Parts: sequence; C-alpha cells; structure tokens
Amino acid sequence: MIKAVLFDFDGTIADTLGVCVDAFKLTVEPILGRTLELDEIRAKYFGPTEDGIFATHFPDRKDELLAIYLEHYARLQAQAPPLVDGVMPIIAALKRKGVHVALITAKGAQSCKISLEFYGIENEFEHIEVGGSQGRVKDRAILQTLERMGVDRNDAVYVGDSPKDVISAHKACVPCWSAAWLHTADPAQILAKGPERIFYSIDEFRQALETELGSLE
Repeated sequence: MIKAVLFDFDGTIADTLGVCVDAFKLTVEPILGRTLELDEIRAKYFGPTEDGIFATHFPDRKDELLAIYLEHYARLQAQAPPLVDGVMPIIAALKRKGVHVALITAKGAQSCKISLEFYGIENEFEHIEVGGSQGRVKDRAILQTLERMGVDRNDAVYVGDSPKDVISAHKACVPCWSAAWLHTADPAQILAKGPERIFYSIDEFRQALETELGSLE
C-alpha cells in the first residue's frame, strides 16, 4: 500500500521549466556572447543547483551571477502559468488519507522558495529537499526523506517528469510514477528508462492513486 508520495516540482507540479531555462539564458548568454541551445544547457549545465552551476563554470563571478539569476527567476516566475490543474486537490486528498507527501527537487533553496511562495504552497509538504551544489542528489534525498517519515521504500512512489527522475528513483529502489502531463515531458525518453508507471494526464494519475487508496474525494 502506498504510504508516501514524493513529488518533483518543475514539470510535475508546475510548468516552470521555461522559467529556469530563460532565467539561466538571460544570466549567462551576455557573458558567453552567444545563444545557448536547450540541449547544451541540459547536458552541460543543469544538474547541480544554481549556485553549484555558477561556482563550477564561472567561479570568479559566482555570487554576482547567482544574484542576477534569482532576480530574473523571480520576475519570470511571476509570469508563469498556474499550478498543474488538479494536482493540489490530489495532494490535499492524500494528506487527508494519512499519506505522507514530500517535495524532492533539484532546484536550489532560493529558487525553490521563490516558486513555492509565489504559488502559496510552501506549507503543503511534510518535508522539502532541494538539490545539491555538486550534482543530482535525488536518490539520497528520497531515502533520507523516507527514513525521516518512517516509511519503507516499498511503500512509496516518486513522481517526476524526466528520465533522470526515473534513474534517481531506481537508485533509491523506489518505484517511479512518471508525470508526462505537461508539454515539456518527453515520453519516449522517459519510457526508455523503464518507469513503473507513466501518466499522460493528471486524471490518469488520480485514477491510479484511487485504485491503490480508494476514493480521493
């Protein structure tokens, strides 16, 4: 039985991947003097938190660039779409049923705070884990969160939208229920990593939870 549902943020709860990419481009492209393509950003830069990215690639200007990035991020976040329709009612219903709900994201602490406060959901999660400055640490964060909650890994699922989320969940020996309900998801790449489930709409996700837990009304 599912006793804990652990959520990713960008691309899962909110359509904010564009905010992350655009803020990064606005920060870094003036320094590089060229346009960065999305594939390059994902392959070369994304993985660590924002402070880790700037410390690695621009060590002499890391504090300055982080401040610039966060300024762009906050401005762009204010223009972002609403939360994924239906996701917060699901989270509320899970909590009413006594299911543990946590947020595990690769975002840095400051950008995560900006987003959660913008959407007014900073108090909706039992526990929040942000990313690591040296690289992705979601697998460790998943295990630490479950230990803190007193939940066995076999009684939890991780819900994320990327192939790397599947990898992280499997490193932690936790099933991955992949979120492919936003336009930013790439179902083919996700499926290549072998998630236990994949959902193309939030309604499909809700139905799967109801199969496990009963009605979420």
